[in-house]
Parts: sequence; structure tokens; C-alpha cells
Amino acid sequence: MYLSFERLRPRSFQARMTIFGILLFFFSALLVVGFSGFFLHREFETRLQQSILGQLERYSKLHLQSRALLLLTLQQEHDQNRMRGTWLHWQEDQGTLWETIPANWEQDPTRMKSLLQIHLVSGDEWSRMPSKNVGLSNNSPPEEYQNLELEEEILITARVFSDGSVLAIGESPHFFTKLQIRLFRRRVFRILLAVGIFSILVGWFFTRKALRPIQDLVETTETIAAGRLDARVPEPDTSGELAKLTRLYNEMLERIEHLVTTMNESLDNVAHDLRTPLMRLRNSIELTIANEAASAEELREALLDVAEEAEQIQLLLTALMNQAEAVAGTMRLSKELIDINVLTQEACEPYELLAEEKQITLRKNFAEASVFLEADPVRLRQALGNLLDNAIKFTPVGGHITVSILSQPNMVIIEIKDTGVGISESDQLRIFERLYRGDKSRSTKGMGLGLSLVQGVIQSHGADIRVISSPNQGSTFRIEFLRPT
Repeated sequence: MYLSFERLRPRSFQARMTIFGILLFFFSALLVVGFSGFFLHREFETRLQQSILGQLERYSKLHLQSRALLLLTLQQEHDQNRMRGTWLHWQEDQGTLWETIPANWEQDPTRMKSLLQIHLVSGDEWSRMPSKNVGLSNNSPPEEYQNLELEEEILITARVFSDGSVLAIGESPHFFTKLQIRLFRRRVFRILLAVGIFSILVGWFFTRKALRPIQDLVETTETIAAGRLDARVPEPDTSGELAKLTRLYNEMLERIEHLVTTMNESLDNVAHDLRTPLMRLRNSIELTIANEAASAEELREALLDVAEEAEQIQLLLTALMNQAEAVAGTMRLSKELIDINVLTQEACEPYELLAEEKQITLRKNFAEASVFLEADPVRLRQALGNLLDNAIKFTPVGGHITVSILSQPNMVIIEIKDTGVGISESDQLRIFERLYRGDKSRSTKGMGLGLSLVQGVIQSHGADIRVISSPNQGSTFRIEFLRPT
């Protein structure tokens, strides 16, 4: 059956990383062993050539003294050269003057004379001749070298003396040394094999440990996909990039869970706020249809009720759209130079009567001089109106509300302070969220969009809003506008 490469390739990233490390180690080790063997061989051959040249130079000096002295020296060193594996051939036109045949040559190398002539004709300093030309005998190498296949070469060089005679020296690389090189390579390969197996185990362990955060991330993602939004990735003990990724991922999961929870609560609140006007709208229509004898005045009253409920629905949808624009940062502002004292006074006027009905004192503490800012008067008046409406809504009878404007060199501050029920610390963290309604506001009419919209309007102006409050101690909403430098 045909198997494609894609099917054979490991799907696990951990397995691919381990295999990549093994292959990298294997080829690196192979290169190291190959280059080390090559350079060892070159070093040995260079030293062998230096040894042969030194011997030839020594014989040349002896020849300069006398031919008899050279011949005597060759005779004295004959046994030593034979055992060493050195071939010596001294000849002249009349014939051979001296020849030393190494002990490990099986036959008389008669062909060496012609090979010597070829070397002299070539003009090269060195000639290489395969060992099969002289039948080298390696019948008794050490037992541990029996399975090593060696192909030797014989290095030959020659020198022509002043009398026309020629002395040639040939020597094969020392058999034992070449065996040592081969044995070195074999032993290194065995060591590398053992180290390779150990590296596989260690590499797999450390790769698994290093990639564990990613595996945890995958498992957590699968758990979340199954519906568990509270699942989190275990944070590793290290402080590397994967640990940072884990922390960022968990923070993202926190925000997603918070957004999903808020969205569910928001949908419940929107459904609750829409249900009431829709039911009233439907009831008005059904009652009007059922009353066949309804007068024109009754029909008019029914249509007014329908229009009122439709207006409530429209206000809710408009508030949702405005709040969405504020959160997205796409709220369109029509800025102009305005006096904050005048605009705040205009925002307070509609609520003075409402505060008076609840017997709440509305105090105004404005700046003495005019305070000018670039702002959208309609949006800013809407934001201040929402804050005043909340202050009146949650301030008991007999309380008071103070609206202050503070002009400082680097900023303008608007504060709306009440003596109402206050806001708990837990609610303070969420009151500016869309459609969020605190526990004490559940029974109060509202859509939960006011403070969220206020924050969006204020932030669209480049300003900031914060709340200072304690339960049963009232609340202070502080808006800070930075003056342009």
C-alpha cells in the first residue's frame, strides 16, 4: 500500500522536535568523526613523508662522503628497514647496487623497477602505488582488527646522486597506525550510538517538559470549547516566554469569562426592561380591539399609551446604540467652546423641581469666574443629567446634593456629591459596565445604561470619571477635564 510522506510524518510537535534534534545530532557527529579521521590521516601521511625525506637526506650526505660508506650503512640497517616495512632500491646503469625488501612483502617485487622508472619519468616528488602491486601480507593482525578492511598505499620518492645512481625509498603507512585510526573511528561510532540513545531519552524528556505549557494550553482550550469557561491553564514555575504566554492566555480567559457573564446578565436585564413596555403595548392594543364600542376619546387614550410605550422602547434602543458608540470610541462629538458654569446650570434646572418634590436640597457651588472648555454641549449635558438623576433617585427624603465646579491651573473638576445610600466596594468595580445594576438598584426603575453611557461620553472628551463612595455614606462622582497645554 502506498504511504505518503504526510502520513508518515509525526503529527505531534513534540515528536517532530525530538526527531529533528536526533537527526541534527547524528549528522553533526558524523561530520565530526569524518573530519577528525580525515585530518588524522593527513597528519600521519605528512609525518611519514617527512620521515622518508629525512632518511633520504641522510643517505645523500653519506653518498657525498663515499659510496662505500652508504653501502655499509644500508647493510647495517637492512634488518631494521625490513621490519619497519621500508623498501630501498639503489641502482645505476649497470644494475642494482642494493635492495631492501620489507618483511611483510610476500614476493619479490620485480615490478618495482619499472614502477620506479615511471616515477622518475613523471617528475613528481611522490608516487602512490597500491599494495596489491607488491602483495603485502597482513596475515596476522591483532584479533580485534580482523574485521577491518584496509587498503594500503605505498609512498615512493627517489633522488638522483651526483654519479648518476638513483636511490628510491618506498614505505607503506604503518600498519598498526592505520589500524588505530580505523579502530578509533569504530569506537567513536559505538560511543556516538550510546550517546545518541541517551540523547533521545534526554531530548524527549526535556522537550516534553519544555512543551508542557503548550499541551496544557491545548487541553484547557478543549475544556473551554466543551463549555467550561472557568478552566485555566496551569502556570509553569519558570519565567520564560511560555510562562508569559500562559499568563497572558489566562488573563484573556478571565476577560472572556467576564464579558460572557456580563453579556448574559445584560441580556437578562434588557429582556426584563423590554418585556414590561412590550406587554403594556400589547395589552393596550388588545383591550382597544376588544372594546368595539370604544369612543374616539378612548381610542385616543389607547394610542397615547401605545406611543408612550413605544417611546420607552426607542429610548432603550437609542441608549444602547449611544453606549455602543462610546465603548467603541466612535461617538461623534460636536465640540465647541462652552462655559462649564452655564452648561452645568442648564443641566441642573430640569432636576430642581424633581429634587424639591423629594424634599432634597440641590446645592450649586460653581467657580467664580467663567470656565471655558472645548466640549460637546449636548453630550456633556446628557452625562451630567444622568448623574443628577441617579443622585436624586438614590438620595432619601431630606438629603442634599451638591454640584461643584473647581477650576485649577491644569484641570477642571466637576463633582456631584449626594447623601444617598452609597455604593458598596464590589459594586464600585462594575457600576460603569453596560447594563449592570447593583443590588440596591434592582428595585429601582432603570435600564442600567446610565453610568456606562456617562463614562463613554466623558472618555470621548478625553476626560476621566471616578466614584468615591461608602455604603450609607453617600457618593461623589468626580469628572476631571485636563486643560490643554
